[in-house]
Amino acid sequence: NTIHNDNVKSIYGTASDGLEIYHDSLNSVIRDSGTGNLVIAADDFRLQVSDQTANMITANTGAEVTLTYNGGTKISTTNTGISVTGDGAFSGSVQIPNAGQLQLGTGNHMILQHNSANGFIKNLTGQLNIDQSAVTQSIVFRVSDANALDTTALTISRNGDLTTGRDVTIAGDLTVNGTTT
Repeated sequence: NTIHNDNVKSIYGTASDGLEIYHDSLNSVIRDSGTGNLVIAADDFRLQVSDQTANMITANTGAEVTLTYNGGTKISTTNTGISVTGDGAFSGSVQIPNAGQLQLGTGNHMILQHNSANGFIKNLTGQLNIDQSAVTQSIVFRVSDANALDTTALTISRNGDLTTGRDVTIAGDLTVNGTTT
């Protein structure tokens, strides 16, 4: 064993551009202060909690890299992308390239997609529900006429009244239950 007191560094390379390993009385530090990269080479890699009872990061040669939280896998790479276990919170945007899909449900029963020309909401199983849970608020469909989203095409009020922004064409029968004005 070699014992170094606090703030005594083991320096590899020259003093100004080497690898430093030390303890500063609060933290244990491995610091690359030079040029190039800090390279840790291994066939399999584990970053573990201090008592070595659980992995925090695992990397396997030619296979997955896994991030864990409190012993449970949360993110791991796969041969086609990533796998996320649990909820995700994003502080920025999530981008899916053209022709890519956001697939929801175990059997991908609902799909949000944009190709290079059009956007799609596809529900492949069961009923498609659009729920407005904000009390006293309407559902508003807007379109672009002269400017982006400058025309309200359809409004469904909080009590179910339907207002259209222009003419209404009915291709089939019209049934009116209630008072006709």
